[in-house]
Formats: sequence, C-alpha cells, structure tokens
Amino acid sequence: MTTIWYEVFPVTLSSQQAILIHPPRECKVSPWMIPHQPMIHPSALVLERLTAFFGGLLQLNTMIVHSTSWRYDALSDQLLLTYLAVLPQGEWIGQWVAMGRIAVTPIGAINIVCGNHLAPPAHIHQEHVLAHALDHLAWLNAYDPAIQAVLEPEWRDVLRPKLPRPAGCLNEAALLDSRLPIPSQQRATVTR
Repeated sequence: MTTIWYEVFPVTLSSQQAILIHPPRECKVSPWMIPHQPMIHPSALVLERLTAFFGGLLQLNTMIVHSTSWRYDALSDQLLLTYLAVLPQGEWIGQWVAMGRIAVTPIGAINIVCGNHLAPPAHIHQEHVLAHALDHLAWLNAYDPAIQAVLEPEWRDVLRPKLPRPAGCLNEAALLDSRLPIPSQQRATVTR
C-alpha cells in the first residue's frame, strides 16, 4: 500500500550563501522525513515538527514554509510531498552547529533534472529536488507579495541565477548593448 511522506528541506543563509540544515549524522543533501498523519493538513504537520525542533528560535513571521513539488517513488511505493523551509539567518546557526544540534551543508550549483512531456525523469536525486525547490522559491519571490515580505533581502543575490527568463522577453538595455540598430517601428515594442 502506498505511503505518504513529507520531505522538508530547511535552508537558511550564512555568509551570503544558502545552506541546508540537517541532523548531524545525516548525509549532506538529506531532507527531514515526516510520515503522513490522517486528518492533519501536511503544512500544519510540517510547521509543528519545525517548531518542535527549533523551539522559540522560529517566529512564524520570519520564516517561509512552502510545498514545492510532489513525486511518486516506485521503488519504495511512496508519494512524497516536498516542502522548502526558509529559516532566518543569524548567529544561532554557528551556535547550534557547535553544540552538535545540527549540521549544515553549503548549497552549491545544483541543477534540476527534467523528464519529457509525458513523464518525470527516470532518476531524481535529493539534490535535484532541492534545486527545484530553490527554483520554485525564486519564482514565488518574483510575484508573491507574501513571500517578498518575509524573504530576507540577501536571498535576492542567491536566487538571481534561478530567476525565470521568459522566452522572447527583451529589455532596452540588452538591445542597446547588442550594438545592433533598432528599426524605428520596433522601438515602441521594447518593454522596460
């Protein structure tokens, strides 16, 4: 029988770099796994577990908890709902690492994997799920006022390479830098 699990990737910033928070003995790109409980909304359960672990450190108005994807794992017969938890940066990170309560892993350049137009990729590893979650955060920060209000400004530089780039979107600066003449009838169509 298929089981449902919530995988949570807690992240924060340290020295202007994104880091993944995990238990000290877990592998470097390992989500927190929470089993589904009947009659409890997944988001409520994820928030409950995060609050239980981090205690008074977490204030709901300084963190983001957002579901970013789901997938079916045929090998384990599990339906996995992925959450990204963006925690506030601060001195607490170094203190908790020194006390052995958490371990952190810098998040370097990781990429998503894509399937085709009908099916997901044949192999999805944890780093691919995390990359997708960060892409999702960049997308949310581009338009969602609730995310924009809470996401710390330093995340903008971290997420900039992940910003969506719509096809055919031109800006005047790019056109001017190309040193190509712009026909007068097209100048009015350039967006700012």
